[in-house]
Amino acid sequence: MEIPALPLPGSDELHQLVTNAETRVVYEVLYETRDEPLDMIEIRDRVTLRTGSANEHTGRRLRDLRTHFDVEVVPTPGVRTRPRYVLQGWHPEADNRTRRITVTGSLRARTFHNYGNRCAQCGRTPKDDGIRLEVDHKIPLELGGDNELENLQLLCNQCNNEKQALFGDHAGDAAAIKAAINQENVHLRIGELLKAMAGKEVSIDLLNLVAQDENRGDPTRRLRDLRALGWTIDVSRRKEGKRTMSYYTLTGWQPWPAEGPRAAVNALEAERKRRKKTKDQGSGEGGL
Repeated sequence: MEIPALPLPGSDELHQLVTNAETRVVYEVLYETRDEPLDMIEIRDRVTLRTGSANEHTGRRLRDLRTHFDVEVVPTPGVRTRPRYVLQGWHPEADNRTRRITVTGSLRARTFHNYGNRCAQCGRTPKDDGIRLEVDHKIPLELGGDNELENLQLLCNQCNNEKQALFGDHAGDAAAIKAAINQENVHLRIGELLKAMAGKEVSIDLLNLVAQDENRGDPTRRLRDLRALGWTIDVSRRKEGKRTMSYYTLTGWQPWPAEGPRAAVNALEAERKRRKKTKDQGSGEGGL
């Protein structure tokens, strides 16, 4: 079957398909830069030049375009926090999709309230750190997420760009990420990601992203929990620029306990404390 050509900028077809004026401008910028794609900052600058005013919602407009079009995120060599966006064509499911429900003003206000006007990843605030916050989908729409309040969080520009860059770096692992990120608790999310990528190195950044622990959480603690359940997880570290990056490789695992990983880990910890207490009491009695 012949794939229809993309609508031309300014065409009636585009106007009927994309009703928001600024979203059409974002489309036009992507269309015109397909051979030399831009990063988000460059796209925002182009949109500002064309509309005559700065707009903080350019990223959201770009995501809206994915209802109909395939916009690929590709890493920029040497600058991993500034991926580029390439308009590849129509989205494979464009004919079966309905327009995405926009995050309403009420949902946005409740999200800001829930997170106390603070970035869910790094904890910074506009007042104290001069950053700008964005409403973000914890589970991206492309991976099965929705616009429910439970799937919304606040991220600063830097953390949001890092998240987009990570998804760009791991575009080939989208199925594994989707299977893991939709799990109900953090142990399952991390464990299922490692299982889906067994034998492959998984960066601490990707673990953080899939774990969805607020304020970056502590994925290394979750890894210790999995090891306590009999999993074999190797770790390697190497210098990348100014950072020392940690990578984790799963080489063996056990079935999930029937009571769930969190309850099983708590039971193991309670048993460890009980044995230690018994040992300490025995040592005390022996010294009498």
